[in-house]
Amino acid sequence: MKKYVALSVLAVTTLGVVASHLDIERHDDSYFLRVDGSAMDVRGQVSAALNHARRNCDAIVQRLPSDLSDDPSTIAVIKAISEYSPPDSRHLKLRQLLFSDPWLLAEVEFPELEPAVILLEKNANGLAIHNDSIWSGSTQPWVAGPWIRRYLRQRTPQVPSALWDCFDPTSALFDPH
Repeated sequence: MKKYVALSVLAVTTLGVVASHLDIERHDDSYFLRVDGSAMDVRGQVSAALNHARRNCDAIVQRLPSDLSDDPSTIAVIKAISEYSPPDSRHLKLRQLLFSDPWLLAEVEFPELEPAVILLEKNANGLAIHNDSIWSGSTQPWVAGPWIRRYLRQRTPQVPSALWDCFDPTSALFDPH
């Protein structure tokens, strides 16, 4: 067999094998890659890696203590969220709290509700929750960080990008792997 025929057969066979294991699927106005039936959010993985490499969280974003019950900011956030949709929101665990004046971004877990990411704004009356800037529930099959950041960023473009960029979900529901 001539060399160019053998290389052509090898190339076609390789493409056939790869194509039998890979599939691109459209879901929620985006695409993900299926490898032997398992969903992979390649775009989300690349976005998360780029975000992590180029963000500067020390410059504008402050991580506030989520486990100190005597911190005034933490107490105010817990109070605002627990009063948002009682009784289910009354018992919450604050997973993380990011601050970029006047904005606060809280990740919380509840015993009876899905975990949530909630944007709050300091104003003259205290703290206000932005109703259109709440994420709750799973992001599967998408990588949680980029998906949640994009969703919230689209709803409140006035929030500094650094606040969104420095948010990495910590709840097990967001990253079941």
